[in-house]
Amino acid sequence: MITAGKRRITICIAMCMLLALMLAACSDAALFGWFKHKSQGNVVVVKHTLVIFPFDKDAESAESVPDEYGETIAGYLRTAMSSSKGYSTLLYDARLMPIKRAVGDNVIKEQDTKGPFVTDKPKAMKLADLLAIDYYIVGSIEGYTYDKEKKTVEITLKADLVAADSGKLVQEFLVAATAGDGNQADDEEELRTLAAGKAVQALKEKILATSPADVKAQTVEQPKEQTEE
Repeated sequence: MITAGKRRITICIAMCMLLALMLAACSDAALFGWFKHKSQGNVVVVKHTLVIFPFDKDAESAESVPDEYGETIAGYLRTAMSSSKGYSTLLYDARLMPIKRAVGDNVIKEQDTKGPFVTDKPKAMKLADLLAIDYYIVGSIEGYTYDKEKKTVEITLKADLVAADSGKLVQEFLVAATAGDGNQADDEEELRTLAAGKAVQALKEKILATSPADVKAQTVEQPKEQTEE
């Protein structure tokens, strides 16, 4: 009797331990997204990684733009995209560890880590692959004019959103902006900064329109703004 009772107790303890392990496994599964609760209202959005390459410039129509200004444009865009709900953005730099490692291992040559990028599609795709990202942006300063008498600057940007795994063009963008006509700034550099900022904002809006998460966030915010008004 005592032996049988001990066996039943042992079996009971084993069953309890097994049940505890199963519950723990279910908890882990829920934590890591293996199981989804139907009652859960919040949807976890996984951001796509996006690298922004320094912009090139048209040798003729943007001749008077400083040579390194394409890096400035890319930096502006990276900052503007920081609010994205669907993209996690990264500014390309040849000093990034995966790129430096690839150069050190002779996977790529050092000169192939630098621009131009928009005119050399295989190079941009190779660098994007090394960074293991989902999408990338390559672009160029397509046009630039400074009217000294009217004190205005106009800048035109062209950019391509490309899928990194296939090199397929997702969408092409073209934006232009003007600074001057009443602005207090009259220095060309100031006007160029203002025009570039406007153009980058317009470009950001077009890029965000390709992200369902950002489109959804925008549609949610608009009714709130209208209600507050």
